Amino acid sequence: MADLPPFPDIEDLLADALADLAETGSETPDDLQDRLPFIRITRIGGSDDRRTDTSRADVDCFGRTRKQAWELARAVQQRLISGPTRVPGVGLIDRARTELGPRRAPHPDQTLCRVLATYRVSARR
Repeated sequence: MADLPPFPDIEDLLADALADLAETGSETPDDLQDRLPFIRITRIGGSDDRRTDTSRADVDCFGRTRKQAWELARAVQQRLISGPTRVPGVGLIDRARTELGPRRAPHPDQTLCRVLATYRVSARR
């Protein structure tokens, strides 16, 4: 039996699905202050059933102000839970659900605001 093709990289899939809301990436850039607002996506685990990859992903929304970070976090949440979302050339998000809703999270740089949420995202090859 031949190996199945890999599942889409959930960090890339979410970054592309959210790219029109703000700059996105899987790592916080060194020049974060110059790139705000910014969305960071980090896969933190998950499981699969051979057909669907169900990832847990943290989505950090960074803003210059509390208002900017919270508005971005709410926009991200609505985008994800309104799926399914097809990202051409990357994959399909069948379903996303909020596991831990948006909440303020500390950041070493006190001049910016960070709002973090955790999602379960189901994606197919």
